[in-house]
Amino acid sequence: MPSNDYQEWDTLREKIIGLGERSIQKSYYPKLQEQLKELERFKTLLDHSNDAIFLIEVSSGKLMDVNQSAFKQLGYNYSDIIEINIWDLIINPDHKKLKKIFAISDNKKKSRWTLETEFIKKNGSIIPMEVSLNLVLFSGEKYSVMVARDITERLITEKALKKSEDYYRTIFENSSAGMIILEKDTTISLANSKIESLTHYSRKEIEGKKTIKDFISPEDREKIIKIHQKTRQDSFKVSEEYETDIMDREGNKKHVFITLASIPDTSKLLVSILDITDRKKAEEKIKSSLKEKEVLLQEIHHRVKNNLQIISSLLNLQSSNIRDPVDLEIFQESQYRIKSMALIHEQLYRSRDLASINFATYIKQIMSHLFHSYSFDNKNIKLNLELEDINLEIDTAIPCGLIVNEIVSNCLKHAFKGRDSGEIKIVFKEKKGLYHLTISDNGIGFLLKKMENSSSLGLKLVQMLVDQIEGELEIDSKMEVADSGTSFHINFQQVQYKKRI
Repeated sequence: MPSNDYQEWDTLREKIIGLGERSIQKSYYPKLQEQLKELERFKTLLDHSNDAIFLIEVSSGKLMDVNQSAFKQLGYNYSDIIEINIWDLIINPDHKKLKKIFAISDNKKKSRWTLETEFIKKNGSIIPMEVSLNLVLFSGEKYSVMVARDITERLITEKALKKSEDYYRTIFENSSAGMIILEKDTTISLANSKIESLTHYSRKEIEGKKTIKDFISPEDREKIIKIHQKTRQDSFKVSEEYETDIMDREGNKKHVFITLASIPDTSKLLVSILDITDRKKAEEKIKSSLKEKEVLLQEIHHRVKNNLQIISSLLNLQSSNIRDPVDLEIFQESQYRIKSMALIHEQLYRSRDLASINFATYIKQIMSHLFHSYSFDNKNIKLNLELEDINLEIDTAIPCGLIVNEIVSNCLKHAFKGRDSGEIKIVFKEKKGLYHLTISDNGIGFLLKKMENSSSLGLKLVQMLVDQIEGELEIDSKMEVADSGTSFHINFQQVQYKKRI
């Protein structure tokens, strides 16, 4: 029988009182028998209750009757438990509270008392119980009907819950971020100590009195409220994050990083507020410093380009006094190499990325310069470019640019001797981190053995530059086959150079 089901107890009490106060006469025998049967049904009902039920004589504390659950839970036989009194079953510290209730003479104002105590089993172990007490009169004698419920599991659950609450409260209170619980109307119902130091308000001034809108900068309030509403509506979303400014008590702005999480089965939000003002200032300082360095590097590239152009111009002036065709060619080749390097610095100067360049654009610039510089004597030399849009770091791009410059220059000078037309093809592509650069022509070709023994600086420079980028060079040329031309195949990976900073 549940301890709070008092209507049946009131009915039972009336039955018992009626039976006790009525004189037993022969004429009442059939009625008595009927009442006894009714009492038997009540006793059966009581015996099947999970709660322990005791009928106690208040003056002596003696147990007048108990239900089956009572003696089974306490480990007694019925005959044993009925011979002892209630003071043998309840721990001594609670006797005083119980005796105080038993001593009440007038129970009209209050007829029911509830308390928690501990019962002692026959084997000496303890059972925590929630006890409900009623005081009743039978033939002028005061009795107590006691209903006791085992609350062991409830206490274990409460203890686990308390431990969990303490655990999460410790996290909440000692978080490095400000933590608040936000109600549906944006009122702050709970705040940790970090919020106090962040806002310069005490918790008493915040909890239940301030809303999140009181701290958010006016220009951000509408946006923030919409984010909060969206987080509540989307219960499946783990969290929402954003940055904003909040105002403290003195009106000082602080830049914060806020994380919102809805609390399951409620309209509340758990809000974490991390002060990132100092970090933001440091970031701005770094950005400003980086911008200054970018401007400085751009200026350096610009000056290097200008200096290389000055050198190229000096070589051009010097070459005007050279009469020997061989010496003149050496001067011009050096001029083209310098121009090729100057183009790199010009592209870096104009680029947002100061560490790498678009190699396809760079090749097009080199080709434009070379085709403009060489005189073809009315020859029709076509340029075919198949270039993927790939960025190369400057340490790889410069040697690759010089390789293209040397090979194409050599093609323009030697590949189409005795011919009116020809084609130069450049292919640049990447596959699985491996770069493929092919420079080919359909000219007269040359003997590979002769090339290997050649003292030409250009071809030696090509091999040196390929080694510099840790690549592989393969040359395909057959003079005996008409229009076979020459193909330079270079395979390489982007070289991982040491960081400069």
